[in-house]
Amino acid sequence: MNKFTVTIALIFAFCATSIAADAPGTPFKLSIREQTFLEQKVCGAQYNLKASKIKAYAFEARKATDGKIGLEARTNAYVECASHGDFMGKPMHYIDDCDLVDGEWDCSPPQLEVVVPINGRDVKMRPWGGLTPEKSYALLKDISTRGRFQGESLDKAIGNSCDIAKNKDPDIVELGCEATMSISYWCPQTKITGCPRVLFLSFDEPALMRRQ
Repeated sequence: MNKFTVTIALIFAFCATSIAADAPGTPFKLSIREQTFLEQKVCGAQYNLKASKIKAYAFEARKATDGKIGLEARTNAYVECASHGDFMGKPMHYIDDCDLVDGEWDCSPPQLEVVVPINGRDVKMRPWGGLTPEKSYALLKDISTRGRFQGESLDKAIGNSCDIAKNKDPDIVELGCEATMSISYWCPQTKITGCPRVLFLSFDEPALMRRQ
């Protein structure tokens, strides 16, 4: 599995616009009508919840350079719904990123976000595509203790924010964290590699994540 294949898989798995940490936007003032629409679209219609946070930012276009992908100018809103329950004593939220397109707000399907402890720090974890918080947390916790993969720290690769999604291959899970990773549950040499095992890790590929 090459880098291009993994990147394309992540793009389709994590179909949400990410707000890059190194390119902060300008706060964008939402009208009451827009706030009401976003709250209903993300939180009310499906979950009968109120929004606990709505923030919008405008971003200027960015040219592609070494190590950074080019980005078009855009306006993005982050919506966080009120907590609907707890996981390991921490509140769970549905969240979403919405883009302003031709004067209308276009939102991706809301995603569950939970905060979990990994090696003494809180990590925002977002399971996608039917993955449960329990399985996702067990995977992150296991990977974080594996030391290094091809010289890179696996704990550093997880960072503080992580999207976890199924691959088309049922044995593979894709991670969009501080680094992009592909994890396999097919382990023909378990004694050597452990299981699940890391197939791919890159800090160079764009990890599609929300960094709110």
